[in-house]
Amino acid sequence: MKNKALMGYLSIAVAALIFSTQGIISSVLLSYDIEPLSLAFFKTFFGAICLALMMVPLRRKDFQIRRHDLPRFVVYGIVGVALFSYFFFGAIEATNVTTAITLMYTAPAFTVIFARFVLGEMVTLRKGAAIFLTLAGTLLVIVGYDTTALAFHPRGFIMGILVGVCYGVYNVLSKKYVQIYSVWTVNFYSVLFAAIFLGLLKNPVPLIMSGEIPPAGWLFVVLLSFLTYGVAYMFFIYGFRHVEAGRGSIIANIEPVGSVILAAIFLKESMSLIQMAGFILVVTSIFLATREEPAVHDEQVSDPLEKTLVYKNEVR
Repeated sequence: MKNKALMGYLSIAVAALIFSTQGIISSVLLSYDIEPLSLAFFKTFFGAICLALMMVPLRRKDFQIRRHDLPRFVVYGIVGVALFSYFFFGAIEATNVTTAITLMYTAPAFTVIFARFVLGEMVTLRKGAAIFLTLAGTLLVIVGYDTTALAFHPRGFIMGILVGVCYGVYNVLSKKYVQIYSVWTVNFYSVLFAAIFLGLLKNPVPLIMSGEIPPAGWLFVVLLSFLTYGVAYMFFIYGFRHVEAGRGSIIANIEPVGSVILAAIFLKESMSLIQMAGFILVVTSIFLATREEPAVHDEQVSDPLEKTLVYKNEVR
């Protein structure tokens, strides 16, 4: 079990580092004047296609889900993927990127709260301390480059907090559903229903027909979709199978650290002393989160049918 937990922590960390590439790729896409909501749709749309193409030859059986779970996956995709993107871009529009990202990383706190009621995970003093350190460290890492970067706007603040709420819901439901279905199934249906929902909110046809997005832009969209949903989310959801949702969300906060490192490598930006202090706090929070023995076991699934599904998924 310790080895599984270690693999879970490493998988979430790898996913977070891959997620950190989104900033660079998204900045390129936004330079083509693609509306954020349209970008969110194309990202999930191509993500669903990418997953389907990967699943047909390799994991065809993973398209099957129980009929009564279908509404749950619809809610999961809408709240955890679609609304997350909608509120995130809304927060950016009302404030700025720095503020939106800072508010997004309130997710560990919401994850711990939701996991207490949905998954029965205990709220411990060590976990609370880890959340405090990761929030403080994330804030220092993000605003360390420009201490005046944060901007307050009531609407933007509310939408930013809702980003954290949606992220927390996604973390908890990922943990819940991955005990029943495979990582492929959970990822595919969450992205598929998110794409459908976003397509209903914003008709993408006019943008496609306008030809405003050059071929290079479409390549970057596909690349972003593949890295996010075809790779990062697979590691992310797999990690949540083996660790508590609360601890996993703390590990995921290594993402802004990865963004700063990538900026230093590719954009030649130097890391300030404030950012270094934030990096140390985030690493300390991860140490605290992983020190406590994971309390979640695959055997906790009580429903006989769910046990059967878990067993089938593990032997695939």
